[in-house]
Amino acid sequence: MNQTMKGLYNSSITRVRPFFRQLYSEDRTGDTWLPKLLLAMPKNKKYSTSLAQKVCKITPYYLEVRNFRDKILGEIPLERCFEYSIPPSKSFVKWLIENPHELSWPNKGKKTYREETQISREQLLGMHGRELQDYSTQDALKELERFGVEDSKKKWWAFEGFTEMDCLLETDDFLLGIEGKRTEPISPATSWFPQRNQIIRNLEVLKEKAGNKEYALILLTEDGMDPITDKVFEDSLPHCEPAWIIGLQNHYLGSISWSDACKATGFSIAQLPNSRIDTVRLGFA
Repeated sequence: MNQTMKGLYNSSITRVRPFFRQLYSEDRTGDTWLPKLLLAMPKNKKYSTSLAQKVCKITPYYLEVRNFRDKILGEIPLERCFEYSIPPSKSFVKWLIENPHELSWPNKGKKTYREETQISREQLLGMHGRELQDYSTQDALKELERFGVEDSKKKWWAFEGFTEMDCLLETDDFLLGIEGKRTEPISPATSWFPQRNQIIRNLEVLKEKAGNKEYALILLTEDGMDPITDKVFEDSLPHCEPAWIIGLQNHYLGSISWSDACKATGFSIAQLPNSRIDTVRLGFA
């Protein structure tokens, strides 16, 4: 791909960061605009209304700037709320280990890994006999308990990696996860289990991070159409009981267009950059 075209309309660069930075410039606490955004969401209106009535001041930590290596822009200063890293779901990682027949080896079985990882994964999938498969299963489960998902990066048994939430906001009362799209499709979240949807994965790990706090996730897209159905939830959560899935669904506030999100929070979508080049020129990068 031509380097000039690379990431030209990337949603994080041309939508998510400029949108929230515009809101921060009006009110850094979020207290005036966060309730408006929540009330504009189309799903689970009773729940979004209850969140909007809670404390909506953003925890200052999330607005602190750190150095971040962006895949397109390179090394940039970026608020902590953007590209927020969250560990995978422990229960899902455990389910994958215990159900190796459900795993799909990436790249149609052609992807390879460093030797130790390759052998351990082959054994878990039963390529070297039942005895070694049982051994690898127990070894993986022991390591999961020993290290936890917080220290699972690059472990051979980590069949789902960390997610980088497009934007994560936290108040005294709740966490709000934001996933933004523009020209990009919603992608599979886990290469070893392609039916796991990115939005559902983010919602599940958000629940685990929230602990005893309230939490919700919203999707912002160009047209506002919502691709998340009941079946998408079911396919993405094979390790969960139906009642648990329904509970998780109640924390998904649906999809809204960037244009409607701008209107709800008090500015025009014309104020957002059209391309990566405009992002840099207008000082949003």
